[in-house]
Amino acid sequence: MSQGFVYVLVSPNSDHIKIGRTERPISERLRGINGGEAYAPHGPWELSDFVHVTDCVVVETALHRHFRDRHVKMEGTNELFSVAPHEARERLRSTSGPLRVDPEKADQLFNNDAARLYLFRLFQLSGLYGNLDIQGAWTLSVLPQTKGGRWFTVNIGPHEVAFSTRTGADGKFLHYLVLDRLILEYPKTILWLGQNGGDVQQADYKTAERAVSVSFEHDFAKAESFFKRDGVRRAMVAYWADALADLRERNAKSVYARYHSYDAVSQLLEYKRARDEVVVGPLAAKV
Repeated sequence: MSQGFVYVLVSPNSDHIKIGRTERPISERLRGINGGEAYAPHGPWELSDFVHVTDCVVVETALHRHFRDRHVKMEGTNELFSVAPHEARERLRSTSGPLRVDPEKADQLFNNDAARLYLFRLFQLSGLYGNLDIQGAWTLSVLPQTKGGRWFTVNIGPHEVAFSTRTGADGKFLHYLVLDRLILEYPKTILWLGQNGGDVQQADYKTAERAVSVSFEHDFAKAESFFKRDGVRRAMVAYWADALADLRERNAKSVYARYHSYDAVSQLLEYKRARDEVVVGPLAAKV
């Protein structure tokens, strides 16, 4: 069996989608496609959806067979289909559980609806949804084997930039985030942190002089409200966007890549699309 990824790509310059597979990191495959002679003229291609599977050959073959009557024959290409992206994503997500790689931890985490919403807001605010192609440079580990009941950890490169750890049996968690020191310009938010069992400290990262760490205690349902407080979005974007851009420019890979949960990210992407469809309407599903 060939463990890897099966993906759906879309391009603003093509009426078709590309359904393919790779055993390499998605970012490497996407660069190859956009730089190759066969598919580059139809690009630039962007990642629409993906699944991490135990046998990418089997899953890709099944998808190609399902859409074979809408296969588009063009010279030099063999993976273009005249299929709406939302239809391809729906079929891709019907991949059976035994073929998915390590979905159990993500399922366990997302059984808590409030935890899923918290991570959705974190991804939405920080720009991670716009950096899905460089997974492995930034990482999300789910229910890591650490003491203290940690539920997830996000790393950007070598830096731990977010985690949530259970503090007791009352459902409360300690939430930790790394932000730009711009957050210090918002005293009401700093006061709120202190009132909720947290504080602000200089982050111990030599390569991120402006970074500060903030922490607070809440259950996930109430913790999500922190992202709406004054200055949080500004301070998060200032640090996270710059750090992600640096990883992209350097084509870096995190030492934590082996712990990254592609399945959790895939489920968060599906959750985002479901929410977008409710907010924007049925047309959102067709994009």
